[in-house]
Amino acid sequence: MDRAVPDRTGLVPLTLVRGATALIAAMLGTLVWQGSAWILVPVLVAVGAAVLPSIGLALLSLMLLVVAYAVNLPAGSPWLLVFVAGLHAVFVLYLLLVHLPLRGWISVAALRELARSFLRIQAVAQPVALLALLVGDAGSSLTVVVVGVAAFCCWALWLVRRRRV
Repeated sequence: MDRAVPDRTGLVPLTLVRGATALIAAMLGTLVWQGSAWILVPVLVAVGAAVLPSIGLALLSLMLLVVAYAVNLPAGSPWLLVFVAGLHAVFVLYLLLVHLPLRGWISVAALRELARSFLRIQAVAQPVALLALLVGDAGSSLTVVVVGVAAFCCWALWLVRRRRV
């Protein structure tokens, strides 16, 4: 007997991935807008960016989060580590979703590989964010910028050397 619905083991509906992306962006928005009525703007943009394949909406959503974090949270906020990870997750998911159809399925293996890539980048981003917290009260952020640029350059060189092999 043939099944009416094809076997979808190992697949996740894209609507679930889109919903998770919107939820993460909305949670970051509530973190940085802290109870203000303006929270509706980044939440609506985040939902729109997760549902509609638009680079412009994704960029606007990310910029609303970054600017709100810079304006509303004090320097040296311990939420920086969570915010860095969350913002990067939203960025990666937006990039994934912008090229996929509105409805469909994605394999668990593809999501697992995306998660591995996310964790490798976080292995660099989190120490830099922690360093930013440690030297945040030291006055100038030149040290953080230099360390961040050096870490990014090392990572880029590692990627280039790895591709040649």
